[in-house]
Amino acid sequence: MTSASAAPAGGYLTTGQAAHRIGGTPQHVRRLIKSGRLAAIDIANGGGRPRFRIAEAVIEDFLRDVAVSPTEEVA
Repeated sequence: MTSASAAPAGGYLTTGQAAHRIGGTPQHVRRLIKSGRLAAIDIANGGGRPRFRIAEAVIEDFLRDVAVSPTEEVA
């Protein structure tokens, strides 16, 4: 088990928290991380399954990048 001190300080989200912010699932967030679309750190210290943490700023940037903007109508 990872000690609390190994986890990054505030401003980081679990995959579940990030999923809630983007309106997806934790599995979707992990796929985004593995594909390189979301930057994350693994706090598992090399033991078993990864335990990702995502900076809140990364989620904000992601949401801004995927936002759909209205387009001008062509007359």
